[in-house]
Order: sequence, then structure tokens, then C-alpha cells
Amino acid sequence: MLSHISIKDFTIVDSLELDLSKGFTAVTGETGAGKSIMLDALSLATGHKADGNQVRPGATKAEIYACFDLTSGSPVKQWLTDNDMDGDQDQLILSRIITSEGRSRGYINGRPAPLQQLKDLGEQLVDIHGQHAHQMLLHKDSPRTLLDSYGDYDQSAQAVKQHFTDWQKIKKQVERLQNQSDEVLARAQLLEYQVQELDLLELQENELEALENEQKRLANAETHLLSAQQALHLCQNDDEQADAYQALQYALQKLDPLFETSPALKTAHELLNQAYVLVDEASAELSNYIDGFEINPQRLQHVEERLNAIYELARKHKVRPEELLPLHIELSNELAELKGQDQSLDELLIELESVEQAYIGHAQALSSARKKASSKLEKALLKQLKVLAVDKAQVSFKVDDQPIHNASQHGLDEIQLLVSFNPGQPLQPLNKVASGGELSRISLALQILIQQGPNTLIFDEIDVGVGGATAERMGRLLKDLGNNKQVISVTHQPQVAALAHQHLLVNKLSGKQQTRTQMRELAPDQRQQELARMMGGLEISDLTLAHAKDMLVAAQG
Repeated sequence: MLSHISIKDFTIVDSLELDLSKGFTAVTGETGAGKSIMLDALSLATGHKADGNQVRPGATKAEIYACFDLTSGSPVKQWLTDNDMDGDQDQLILSRIITSEGRSRGYINGRPAPLQQLKDLGEQLVDIHGQHAHQMLLHKDSPRTLLDSYGDYDQSAQAVKQHFTDWQKIKKQVERLQNQSDEVLARAQLLEYQVQELDLLELQENELEALENEQKRLANAETHLLSAQQALHLCQNDDEQADAYQALQYALQKLDPLFETSPALKTAHELLNQAYVLVDEASAELSNYIDGFEINPQRLQHVEERLNAIYELARKHKVRPEELLPLHIELSNELAELKGQDQSLDELLIELESVEQAYIGHAQALSSARKKASSKLEKALLKQLKVLAVDKAQVSFKVDDQPIHNASQHGLDEIQLLVSFNPGQPLQPLNKVASGGELSRISLALQILIQQGPNTLIFDEIDVGVGGATAERMGRLLKDLGNNKQVISVTHQPQVAALAHQHLLVNKLSGKQQTRTQMRELAPDQRQQELARMMGGLEISDLTLAHAKDMLVAAQG
């Protein structure tokens, strides 16, 4: 429900902070005082078109904040979650800032938001029935939603929606197979060949790198062996040719008798000893390497043939050799997807016929139920409209059967709410013939009968042209509706205002330089004064005050 509204520098309001209550709230004031300003501001907060002229003269911008309390099961919370906003909060603030140049910005809980999101939320939060406001009742789907809610057909409608979804899914599969082109078939054949070729290659993870390393080693085997033999020969050999081992041995023999008497030679002697040992160990390692070395031309040929096969297939597919394995996976997946479409078209057509008939059966059953509900709702609506002094009205919920090619998730019906407000006038769509006041009364009557839609309902001068007992009946209807919803009504009728749970008064204050509007909640004694004023007369007399007091007392009964 709407719990608080803040308005700053909007039209003739310089600053307004207003807390609103549950139940039925009446808004009253003299003609021209600006009673509809709150409604206009709320319309802007819920995404309606803004105008720079709405900024108070002398100000640079207008600011509007509307705070709503959310219940635990509110669909608004799910909307916030679906749109990546915080859906766990129990409070929602819609705000709008309008500059004098005509630019505007919208916010949801302080987050910048496009106007369409403000509209989406606004339609779930509040239904504004003003003389010029956009209204839920005029939406194309509204008559269908009303019938389904009145007849409690929401589950049947959901079943129709699910069968429609199943039907369309199978239908798309059939159309895809029927429209499958030669190009697609050729692609499948090419993939079949390519994947089979890659399957035969049987390329393994990391195999390419291992083969290339092995090929390098085998291709250079003879060079490696010759180099090892030459190194061993230089270190140590069996012929008379001098080698490193013998040279070190000879040098040590020269120093052996000297280093003990000549300490300066001790370090040189130790280093030569170490070199002698290292050469001996290196010779042993080289001997082991040579003894274990194997030249395998057959293995080299096999490795090179395997590498050539890999390189050739990579060139064929115009990829690097290391990309062959990912390509194999990609082509295999694409082929599997195409093969997954190989279900027989005949089988799909049989399934399509089955799901289509299931949809038609549920849709026809829902259509029949809607026609029965339409007759009952028409009678109930006419009865309520007579209470609201719209006793010349005729209404019809027209439920027309549609051909199967016009089927939708909502069924096979086109539903219109047709009305006539004057004798002899033909029934026409609601949006073509209803004035703002008539539309508000129809909406009020439907809200009483169905109790669906947003939890906050706002009516702007719904009681224009009525008075006396009719106005009192209208007030009682608003009060009863306020037991389940938050109802705010701008009214000129004291009989209506007396029945409100909360009474707000709008005053226009005119100074030498400017005019401004203020709005405040009335205490019980102040309500008596306001009701007396609304009953007429240049002066408030004891008689009108007494009458106003009686009205307030009667309203409590």
C-alpha cells in the first residue's frame, strides 16, 4: 500500500510530506484548491509522461517520492528479484525528478530506472482512476483477466497456457524439420566425413608434443652418439694419444713431490685432484650413455609418418596442429546436434496432433466457462452500477470464438467489455464511450465484485453528478472496499467524505507573489468543520455543524 508521498516544487506545491493509512481515505477541498495534485504526482512517480511546466515557477526541478509497504506475498517482490533488484525488502520507493527544461529521471529504491520499469511496477502497485489517467480497465487483456478472476478460472487459464507452450514447442520442431534445406543436409554429410576422418586419426591429449620431442631425439641420434664418443675419447682413451685424463695424471705426478714443501702449490694440487676425479666420473657417464644408446630408424619412420598425418589433416582443416583435438570435439558436438534432429517427421506430426488437440480441449472448456461467467458478471455489474447512479447503463462481456490460427496462450477467445450509458446508444468498447467519472464507477463496481488487481485504488471525483442517498451508498461501497484494499478518493460529497477512515484537506494559499497548495490530515473536530463547509452556504451555521456531526456519528455505525 501507499504509505507516504513526498512532493517538492511540483506545480503549486512547494513542499508536501504526507503519510497515508490503510482503509478508505477521502481528499476534499474547495474547487481549484489542487485536490488532484497528489494523483498527478503519483502518476509521474509510476512512469507517466512529464512536462517541464509541472515544475513550480521559480524552481529548477520538481521531486516526487512515493513509498509503498510490501507484503510477504506481493508479486512486486518477485518482479524486483526477476529484474536483479533487491526483492527482500518490505518497502519500495519510486521517485521521479523533473527539470524545468522538461527532462526527467526515474528511480527504484534509489537506483536509476527507465520509465517503463516505473510503469510496470506502478501497474502492480496502484490503480489511478482519474479524469485523464491511464487505467488498467482499458487494457486489452483486462476483460479476460476480470472474467477469469470472477469465475476463479486462474488454474484453468494456467493449464491452457502450459498446453499452448507444449504445442508451440512441438510445432517449431516440425517446422524446422520441414524447412530443413539441402545446405543443412550437405553440412551434416560433410560433418559425418570430417568426424570419421578425425576419429580414424585417434589423436590423444598431449600426443603431438610427445611425438615432436621424440622425433627430434631420434632424428639426431647418430649425431648425439658421435659427439658422446668424441667427448669420451678426449677424456679417456686406450691408445697412446694423450687425453684429458692422462694430462691431469701427468700434472699431478709433477706436483706430488713439491706441494708439501711448497705450500703455495697445495691449492693447485687439490684443484687438479678434483678435476681428475670429475673427468673420471664424466668418462663413466659417457660410457654408460654410449653403451645404452640405441639407434632405431624404424621407430623414427613411424613417428615421422604419424606426425605427417597430423600435419596433413591440420592443413586440410586450415588450423594449427595443436587445434585439431578441440576441432574434433567441436565438429562431433555439431554432428550430434544435427543427428538429434533425426526424429521421424511422421512421429513428430503425430505428437503435434496430440498436443494440439489437448490445447483445443482445454481452451474450449475455458471458453465455455468464461461465457457462463460473463452472463453472471454482467448482471452483478449492472446491479452495482445502479447503486452508483449509473442506472441507464448496459454492459456486455462479449466472448468471441477465434479460429485455431489465432490461438494464444490465453485460449481461443477474444473478449471485449462493451457498454452503453444512454438509452438507444449501441454497445461499444469501453474506451470509446466512457467518461472519466463513468469509468471510475465501473471500475469501483468491478473492484467490489472481484477484489483483484493492485492493493491501492485511487478515484478522482467518482461521485460527480450524484448526491443524497446515492452519494452515501457510494461512500459505503468505498468504505467496504477499504476493508480489503487501500482506497483514496477525491470527492465533493460530504456523504462520501464522512465515511472515510482518514480525511485529508487541500487548501490553496494565495499571497502577493505566489500561490501554493497544502494538504493535511484532519482531526475529528476539523472533519466536522469541513463537512459543514461541503454542505454549502456562505457561512457555517450551528445547523450545518450539527448535521455534519450526525453524519460522522452515523458513519461509525
